[in-house]
Amino acid sequence: TQLLRKIHKSSPQFKDFKFFDFYIFVPRFIGLGRQTIDRLKEFIEEKQEQCPSFLQGIQQDISESRVEDHVIRTIKCKNENSKVENLKQRVLNEKSETLFFIVHDEAHFAPKKHNMVDMFINDPAILQSPNVVLLQVSATPYCLVTKNSRIPEENCINWFTKEDSSNYFGIQDFVDNTLKLKEVIADQLQEGTIVVDEAFEVNIQVGSNFEKFLKLQYKNCNKNKTENKGRSEKNQLLRVARLHGLIMQYMKGLLKKANIPSHIYDKHFQSRTEELTGITERMIQDFAEPKNGEGKMILLRVMGKKEGQFFAKVLRKMRKLLKMDNMFSVVLDLDDEKTGMEDFLNEEINFLKRLQSWNDGGNPRFRPSTYKELHKLPLILIVCEKGKMGITYPPSLRWYDLRLRYYSSLSGVTRGAIEQDFGRACRYPSTEMLPTIFVSRLVNKRLFPRKRMKAKKTKFSYAAAGQRYDETSEVDDSNGVCKLDPDYSHHMHRGKTKKEFPSNNSDLNPYRSWTSGKEHWDYANNEIHANRYLLVGRPQIGKTGAFLHLAFLLWKVLQRPKNTGPRSTEPIEIIEWDEVENDDMDERKSPNIEQLLKYPQVQHLKSLTLTKPKASPRYGDPNDKNVQKWYLEDGRTYPFPDCLKTSSLLKRIEPGARLNAIKNPEICPKDDIGARVSTRFENVYSDFCAKKLTHNQSLILDMNMCQANYTGTKMNWGYLLRNRKSFQGKWQMTQTPTLDPKIKLPPIIIPTSGRASSALLDLTDTMEGSK
Repeated sequence: TQLLRKIHKSSPQFKDFKFFDFYIFVPRFIGLGRQTIDRLKEFIEEKQEQCPSFLQGIQQDISESRVEDHVIRTIKCKNENSKVENLKQRVLNEKSETLFFIVHDEAHFAPKKHNMVDMFINDPAILQSPNVVLLQVSATPYCLVTKNSRIPEENCINWFTKEDSSNYFGIQDFVDNTLKLKEVIADQLQEGTIVVDEAFEVNIQVGSNFEKFLKLQYKNCNKNKTENKGRSEKNQLLRVARLHGLIMQYMKGLLKKANIPSHIYDKHFQSRTEELTGITERMIQDFAEPKNGEGKMILLRVMGKKEGQFFAKVLRKMRKLLKMDNMFSVVLDLDDEKTGMEDFLNEEINFLKRLQSWNDGGNPRFRPSTYKELHKLPLILIVCEKGKMGITYPPSLRWYDLRLRYYSSLSGVTRGAIEQDFGRACRYPSTEMLPTIFVSRLVNKRLFPRKRMKAKKTKFSYAAAGQRYDETSEVDDSNGVCKLDPDYSHHMHRGKTKKEFPSNNSDLNPYRSWTSGKEHWDYANNEIHANRYLLVGRPQIGKTGAFLHLAFLLWKVLQRPKNTGPRSTEPIEIIEWDEVENDDMDERKSPNIEQLLKYPQVQHLKSLTLTKPKASPRYGDPNDKNVQKWYLEDGRTYPFPDCLKTSSLLKRIEPGARLNAIKNPEICPKDDIGARVSTRFENVYSDFCAKKLTHNQSLILDMNMCQANYTGTKMNWGYLLRNRKSFQGKWQMTQTPTLDPKIKLPPIIIPTSGRASSALLDLTDTMEGSK
């Protein structure tokens, strides 16, 4: 309602519109796109039970839903480009008729100039359109509130400030709860706490037996890794040590869970690691309950895709070796390439029936599409690289393993990145236990303020009574994520002056003195737009539900219009979900918006250069002068002779057919005898035909002399080639190409080349009703 009042105040004319439509922009992640589509479908279906006309132009019933046309992933592909272009045309053509409520979810993500979002929301025509209400939504909106922001300060809504009360359990609640329970032994894994696995840190630290072993084994390995170029050898060893150390922790934890005596497997580990840590042992013991098939989720964050694939491969092999195939699932989320839900049709298909019994009333056709549908499944979910911002995890998420993150330095790590990482564990309390988060020592020091004595500063001054020394207490040196740079420097920076940081996690005002970076779409901007709004809410606090409800309220204020526009629109065909997208690379190559106008620019066309065509294996190299002369000057319509040398058909009929052609020159043109024979055979080929193709007497040409598997029939138009292996079963007589009457299937005759004026195969006699 607070946002609704602001919209009404800044755009009082919006009540005059006759129609209402709703669109959502989300980042390129497949999982987030599908989750948003499902949420919008469910929301419309729920509201239509009370108000049947609500967005019925988008979804009249669930079986004919067009919600996918209204959720736009910010990825360059045919589907999404069509959606954006369709929306832009409608906004401009329906200025006085339709109010468009457009939500830009996770608006902090990739705010770069000339990308898909920038070219739409910051298009001058869209900016000036009175029929657009744009709401940007983010948990980490720092680069959107700089001095160059287009959003009026009064149009920003901060969901919960420091003084607000709520039962939402966020990052600060994890910190406070951990401080309250600091005397509790970490191995007990208290819910809602942040824990450092000190035993693991000792196992893999510099100078440990494991680190020395790796240094010896991989001394020269990392030097050849192009993906780690620029990293110091020390950082490479730290990364490898943490990865392989954690893998062996999980391996030993599973061996312990399977009750395998340690003396059986200890010899295989040699001196590569210390004992299983208490934290890992407790987690592995508790996450799967074999009696009823239910369990908890372990969310494991891995940076590299190859590392995630290797981790999943090891866990699945251990599961098979220990005969735990039905005890717990391993799902791999590779960011852009796959969501992990595909695993339940492949490696994890054993768990599909269990999920079907828990969801959709036991429907055997049910397939999980979101993580929420994995509730109660004992699961190790491996999330790679950026992971899925905005994704909602099931309440059964019990452990969040970040031991592989932030291990060497926080240099270059932003507040937004850490808050998005930790935000996956935030939620409203329920009957399920809150997650426990495992972090490195480095992150732990940043999250928790260090106790320091207040330093005293001595100040010298002159007074009337003479010289005087005054002692003043300095302010505490406080820590916390709010003291980190809020975003990357190419998105926002402070410049040469002293940086201003907020005093608490909910304060955004200091960031208004920062400047947008050169790659940000707000760079050098000095305008604000009254129809643009910002909703700030902590991770998993319910922002999606809030803007969906706002759409419903706007629809009601507009007197509940029955249609989403003055005319019906054709649904956009969704060809496929694009799996891979390199955001940074593609955005840097984004075309200039001036090059996407209705007509091309002459200067731009002049600046383009032509590329040489590639050689065709069938017709030759068009860059070759002899090939050019063959087609352009001589006017030949059949392939260049050199190309026929590689023809598979030519290989099958040589040399016998060529010899026969020489003996019977009447069947070929007078020139290019050899090449023309090859072309003649290639052009006229079919396995079988419907009936006699000519009334002339047929003549069988035996090709046994050329060791071919084909028989040819000479007719007045050329040769018909038939497969000898299937010849007897399809043809009535070997002397004629008449089809056996027992064959019920219709014949297929395919001329492989030729034109209407020069085709070698006349099919007129094969048509029904022909005389």
